[in-house]
Amino acid sequence: MKTKILSFRLTLVLLATIFAYSCGQQSPETAGIEISKASSEEGVIMLTLDQFNSMNMVWGKMDSSQFSEEITVQGAVRVPVENMQEVTTFYGGYVSGLELLEGQSVKKGEVLFYLENPEFILLQQNYLEAKSQLNYLKSEYDRQKMLYGEKIASQKNYLKAEADYQSTRANVESLKRQLGLLRINAEELQPESIRSKLPIYSPIAGFVTAINVVPGAYIQPRDVAVSLMSREHLHMELVVFEKDVTYIKKGQVVKVRIPEISSETLIAEVFMVGQSINEARQINVHADLKDESKESMLVPGMFIEAKIQTDPQEGLSIPQTAVIESNDKSYVLVLNEKKENGFSLKKIEVQTGKILDGKIEILAGSKLSATDQILVKGGFNLL
Repeated sequence: MKTKILSFRLTLVLLATIFAYSCGQQSPETAGIEISKASSEEGVIMLTLDQFNSMNMVWGKMDSSQFSEEITVQGAVRVPVENMQEVTTFYGGYVSGLELLEGQSVKKGEVLFYLENPEFILLQQNYLEAKSQLNYLKSEYDRQKMLYGEKIASQKNYLKAEADYQSTRANVESLKRQLGLLRINAEELQPESIRSKLPIYSPIAGFVTAINVVPGAYIQPRDVAVSLMSREHLHMELVVFEKDVTYIKKGQVVKVRIPEISSETLIAEVFMVGQSINEARQINVHADLKDESKESMLVPGMFIEAKIQTDPQEGLSIPQTAVIESNDKSYVLVLNEKKENGFSLKKIEVQTGKILDGKIEILAGSKLSATDQILVKGGFNLL
């Protein structure tokens, strides 16, 4: 019986020893983040080099930044009206040679399609006939004018010659202008160069947005055959609500995001503010990208999100990650002393202001200086 009791006691002693030993050990991770604090009056925190590195901490300093209120708006990418063209014809005709696709790029002056109409032949014929008669009527007019001046011919013959000449002259000029609308050079027109098929040229360089005809179809005068658009001078058309109108001015900075394709923020500038409010109580604000090379990222009609900066002001700032909130107060950790195996940090209360692009404004009265080494990353683990 004594032997069993002794064996039981030895077992208890052995278990207690193992338990005490295991409690005395700590995992490397626990040891790596243990922080030693001094008295609360001093507000000093001790940090080892291993802790600094394992927690990916970073030092930084105060710098100067611009802070402003921001108005969040939405909008779309637009092109100026002059960069949108609808190709129409002054005369009807049958379409031929149409080989376009929507989205296809075209050059200015490039042939889009051909238009055929027998009336084109008649128009050119009438011009050549009127032009040939004009030479004869001009000679007859000059002759009658001379005879009338010498009292040889009657006034009636002189006035008739003048009327015939001026009427034919007006007809020639009218036909010449009509040929010009068809892009036919009347000065170079000869009987052997009369044609019934005329090319329709692109008025701008851009791309095709719509095709409303097919080969062989008859198009009426002023019908839209093809719609074109140029990508030059793309801009942002932003929608601003009535309550924010008075804060928008020309020259303000606009930060633009295209959520569907990129997280990059593009910088633009307001160049025109609408002067009337529409039925939805909104106005349109137009902005241009400062870096025109970024226009390649834009597509007309694309949805965008933007923030318009109003009344920017200079202020001292630090990264927002450097500020630690505790008991409704804001603190930063500043390097107090660099030691051989770590750092001594001091907790300093700060007064903060506006927040913009990851930076937070430090207001006057905060006990920070431009030379202070501030822990800007990882400090939230220490308080």
